[in-house]
Amino acid sequence: MEEENKQSETKPTETTPENPPEQAVKTYSEQEYNDLKSQLDTVNETLKTYKDYKQKFEESESERKVFEHKTKVSSYVKSLGLKDDIYEKHVTELILEKGLKFDGDTLVDGDGVVNHFKEKYPNAFKSADTGGFIAPTGNSATGKLSGVEQAFYSMNPNLKS
Repeated sequence: MEEENKQSETKPTETTPENPPEQAVKTYSEQEYNDLKSQLDTVNETLKTYKDYKQKFEESESERKVFEHKTKVSSYVKSLGLKDDIYEKHVTELILEKGLKFDGDTLVDGDGVVNHFKEKYPNAFKSADTGGFIAPTGNSATGKLSGVEQAFYSMNPNLKS
């Protein structure tokens, strides 16, 4: 019986699983409510601008990467020694169409594209050897270098025109 008395003696304000404690509800004046709403609106607007900036940054970063890749491809194509800009543009477009990427400074599978292009258009590349030919600059009818030109080229043997 004592157990029954103990159970009945529990106070109704005590926390039991059947009676959770009541939480105090905070009430705000109209001024406080308006101030909080204004703060919330400001925070939401700030978040919106951050999202816009993030989107603009991501777009800008994407454009930068595309530009950087095109610049690297252009540099690579310039180093091939093609005869003119038309060939360079064509090879650049071939590389970009295939979506080839760089591993450091090396264009992955770039040699395959270039070799195929070389087979198809062998005359598109500048010849590597100029044969030591130096054209005269004067108005000589004989096609020979003037004395000044001969002296200049003898002092600068690595120059070729």
